[in-house]
Amino acid sequence: MSILNSHLSRRRFLQFALLGSASGILAACGAPAAPATAPTAQPQATTAQAQPTSAPASNALSGKKGVMWGLKYDPHVEAYKRLAALFNKTSGVTLEVAPQDWPIEQKLIPALAAGTVPDVVCIMGKQLLPLHLQKALMPLRDTVYASAGVDPVKDFIGDGVGAYTWKNEIWGVPVEANQVGSMVNIPVEDAKAASVWDKYPPGNGQTFFDSYDSMWAMAKALQKTENGKVTKWGLTSQGWEHGSILSAIRTQGVKWWDNDAKKFNVDSEAGVQALKLIIEQPVKLGIETQMDQGSVDTALAGKVAISRGNPAPSLQAKSLGFTYELAAAPRMKPGEDPLFSGEGGWGFVAPKATKNPDVSIAFLKMLCTKDGQMEYAKIYDGLFATSFKALVGNYDINKFPGPDSANAKAQKLCQVLLPLTAFYGGVEGFGYVAEVDGALAQVGAEVRQGKLTAAEGATKIQGRLEAQYKQYLDDAKQYGGG
Repeated sequence: MSILNSHLSRRRFLQFALLGSASGILAACGAPAAPATAPTAQPQATTAQAQPTSAPASNALSGKKGVMWGLKYDPHVEAYKRLAALFNKTSGVTLEVAPQDWPIEQKLIPALAAGTVPDVVCIMGKQLLPLHLQKALMPLRDTVYASAGVDPVKDFIGDGVGAYTWKNEIWGVPVEANQVGSMVNIPVEDAKAASVWDKYPPGNGQTFFDSYDSMWAMAKALQKTENGKVTKWGLTSQGWEHGSILSAIRTQGVKWWDNDAKKFNVDSEAGVQALKLIIEQPVKLGIETQMDQGSVDTALAGKVAISRGNPAPSLQAKSLGFTYELAAAPRMKPGEDPLFSGEGGWGFVAPKATKNPDVSIAFLKMLCTKDGQMEYAKIYDGLFATSFKALVGNYDINKFPGPDSANAKAQKLCQVLLPLTAFYGGVEGFGYVAEVDGALAQVGAEVRQGKLTAAEGATKIQGRLEAQYKQYLDDAKQYGGG
């Protein structure tokens, strides 16, 4: 398991990284404020200059220098170096890899004013709204995608490109997709011991649970008690409410945000049903409770059996002496696969004020090739959710070979789920991602603790979403980017 340092594991980092850019940070351009929730420790600074892997190509860019910003996190830095080396080999440009502490977007805004912006930046698409409001990024639909002969619809899959799409333009090249809320981690040893492995996914050979009742029945069978006290809970989706709740709303054919009508639809029959299925009913069944950690940590600590969220337990449990296998979230209608709301992932953008726009464009065009995507996809011992179709089914990116490795199994499940996934359900214009995520998680916790019913929770979430949208409109008006 890769780690940021001895105190912050990858799974903890992934939870922190899910937070987007909260409203109001635009006012902090001169001195960016720390995010409300941030890693308690950061890795030591690592600034490296990539070395050529072979003689530079002979072209107009040969001999130029540029700067790449990205996350100061060891697996990311290693990926940046691989990409910089490939870019040097193909273009002759030397890119200095200059990792930055998270959150990167809060560092980029003041750099724009100071004239010190890098040429390319690795950043999550969901964090870009403050930069859009500042009109800080280069549009790429024509200069990169069309110029490279790449169709963002046909050549990419899932929610990757959606995370970089805003106002009918594309502002980045994704190197990841995401499957928040759609993956269900099943404890293999526990399921076999309870004689239910062959009855439910994935032990029965199926991908999706037939229904929520089916998943709940398995969770009940896996729950453990001693002297009338629960020692291992059956199920948790805590920490990933933004994916699971919005997915359940989308599966019912409802847009949680209607951009045409400028209206949220969480306080609706579909929204209430989503909260019932994801939180209220499992609590009433006695198989889920509010925990002091998210679903990944509680699963890996042996506190819960079934973990719904991302695939981290299935990728990491083996190193802890037990095994998880992946299934997909339950169907809501018999025989119909659910639809998912993903949050995208990491990708690369180019600041509009860069001193080397030709270098920026050339690098991003390289990312529209199989070779470019491959160098990034070697991250995390093999990226489980690539958004680039040319890499789908390519297991050469994995450190551990074979079609039955944990990474390969996660990749195979993603190949089924990604076509069903859209960035935040395929809607846009709703405002600040972090505020949406926060409302779903925090109000979801109140429902899980019995402080609110599902109906009351849907109403409260709706109110918070409407409030943050008003803040977004105020910010857009102030900064002229809306």
